[in-house]
Amino acid sequence: MFNSAKRPIVMFIGHKSRVLWIGFLTFVVILGILGVRLIDEPQVYSPGQSSLPVNANIDNTSIQFQVEPVKPDVSGENYFVNYRLKREQFRQETKAMLSELLNSTVEKSKEQAQEKWLELSTKIQKEGEIENLLKIKGFQDAVSDVFLENVTVIVYSTSLTPNEVSIIQDIVSRVTKVRMDKITISIKK
Repeated sequence: MFNSAKRPIVMFIGHKSRVLWIGFLTFVVILGILGVRLIDEPQVYSPGQSSLPVNANIDNTSIQFQVEPVKPDVSGENYFVNYRLKREQFRQETKAMLSELLNSTVEKSKEQAQEKWLELSTKIQKEGEIENLLKIKGFQDAVSDVFLENVTVIVYSTSLTPNEVSIIQDIVSRVTKVRMDKITISIKK
């Protein structure tokens, strides 16, 4: 009877690493879904304006507010600014989560967090390098998203010539070592 009471505890403890691993993966998937939803939402950005304008009418009894709506500016330039802001916000959230895991006492979680941190750092470095090289080559603006097996590049332009597409492919291929057929190039006006 004494042995049967210990057995379930031992089984639960033996599965503790699996529970932590499943919890970690679930958390990463949830962050990924939230990140995709945040990127897909329409963005509003107005340069030089930190908030919506508010006109306040003050009388002795109360304060009444009247809000002036600001139309979203969907021009390509603001798309790139908003894309970078959302991307950086998602990265900061991921880094915060990983830094918690790096301080974990569970060695397996710590190692996995170190690997993910290294992957994220490499991804950030490659995306920045691609975007800077494209600007050097004369593209007004561009954002890139580097994955393990493919790369997506969005360029601010009305159209691209075959030569420009070739330049983009060459830069991405040199930086990431990804095959040409795994590079997706889009334009944003």
